[in-house]
Amino acid sequence: MENKEIKLQMKELIKLMSEGVWEKEDIFSLALLSSIAGESIFLLGPPGTGKSMIARRLKEVFAEKKQFEYLMSRFSTPDEIFGPVSISKLKDEDTYERRTEGYLPWANVVFLDEIWKAGPSIQNALLTAINEKIYQNGNETINLPMKALIAASNELPKEDEGLEALWDRFILRVVSNPIANERTFYKMLRGKNCVKVYIPDNLLITDEQYAQILEEVEDIYIPDNILKNITFIRKKLKEVEAQDENTSPLDYYISDRRWKKTMHLLQTSAYLNGRKEIDQTDVPILFHVLWNKIETIEPVMKIVTESFFWDIEMKCLVVEKEYEKVIKMKGNSLANSKIANINSADYNIYFFFYTKLMGTTWGDTYFFLQDYGYLLMDIETKGVLYFDKDKNGWIIRRVPQGPFSSQKYPQHQIVSLRRTQGGVIVNNALYMMEPSKMASKPIFPPTGQQNLFSEGDTHLIEEMQKIGNELNQKMRLLEKENLFVSSTDLKVIQKYADNLRKKCEALEMKIKTSI
Repeated sequence: MENKEIKLQMKELIKLMSEGVWEKEDIFSLALLSSIAGESIFLLGPPGTGKSMIARRLKEVFAEKKQFEYLMSRFSTPDEIFGPVSISKLKDEDTYERRTEGYLPWANVVFLDEIWKAGPSIQNALLTAINEKIYQNGNETINLPMKALIAASNELPKEDEGLEALWDRFILRVVSNPIANERTFYKMLRGKNCVKVYIPDNLLITDEQYAQILEEVEDIYIPDNILKNITFIRKKLKEVEAQDENTSPLDYYISDRRWKKTMHLLQTSAYLNGRKEIDQTDVPILFHVLWNKIETIEPVMKIVTESFFWDIEMKCLVVEKEYEKVIKMKGNSLANSKIANINSADYNIYFFFYTKLMGTTWGDTYFFLQDYGYLLMDIETKGVLYFDKDKNGWIIRRVPQGPFSSQKYPQHQIVSLRRTQGGVIVNNALYMMEPSKMASKPIFPPTGQQNLFSEGDTHLIEEMQKIGNELNQKMRLLEKENLFVSSTDLKVIQKYADNLRKKCEALEMKIKTSI
């Protein structure tokens, strides 16, 4: 089957499965992914949020429809899950064997509600059934046809009850919440009851196609950049575990077996999306794989999101450190000379000692020219902005070191000041000093754009522009459709990327106005 065809088939199946069910398309898609990958999925949520419906509809996508569904209780017995013991076999052949038809060993889609209430004998049998897809029935080892095991509960397994191994078998873990959007809720109330869905025969997944998919998924390539994502995530999970004193050793623990199955899940996602290798669009699926407790969901999502941008953030950090190094060198030079040189003939002079700042929005503003030499490029200096009635304009002065007398400056405002070539930065806004027609050299280059860089410093700006381009490329890639990644998950990454972009732009502006 061509890659485009498999993606179209999956897309249509997800659409049909979620028909008439609101705000659950992402869970249907992940359930379909887990079933085709041959993995299990756990749904956490209160009663009445469609958990059992997901299993019933998932059954419909397979050509052979065999579903087993059971509500667990602490009184449940293995007979109710795996089938009753065959009396005739026990009596006539002295063989302890179960009649499995109609029970879990017979089904290809299994739904177990309130999974954690199962007794130890059921749990132990499930461990082998989930992981190895086999069941020991008397003297016979049965290869289970089970493609999907969906378990559900309104709680997580309790600690210190020996459920860790069973919990670890559920590769996908999804929270199923009630409908959140009020308009969507109204649509649900007014909509018709739609219990069963119809899947056309040409879309059904046959056993032959299923076997072919599993075989071809093994050939999906895992690129180096994806492995770097995983390395970053593993490292960060260990760091969070070490930093949080309230966590237990298993809160952020991911077993090697779980990592292997996780990678197989991402390979399946890539295949069903019509690709020959995993790419960054598959990684958000890890939001629903790597958490072990409710309290760890948010930290895990943050770590997975950071794994997209760790290289960009490292490059920004390198640029920032180099910038600070350059500024420190120039600051030391300024400190040695105390006062920076300035030619007053280059600027129009007002009231004997002032020059005008251009572009202010609050009215004519005059800067005390003698203060200019005391300002630094990288360190903010306290200043004062006040209105002078005699000059009928606003005055900006550097506040000298020592006690500050507010009586000297009535109706004043404290501002931050920094120096740049030919201008003053007031509260991080750049205002150029008004040049004189008799200036000894042009204040502006021929283009009209202020030249804030000395030769050799512009490489920092060029590097920031490259970083900005890389960030844009990553976001364009992440915006590509992935059938198993919801818009909600993408918004988490988009928000983080927007904040990172603002940090990068702020650093770039800082470099431009300071060097």
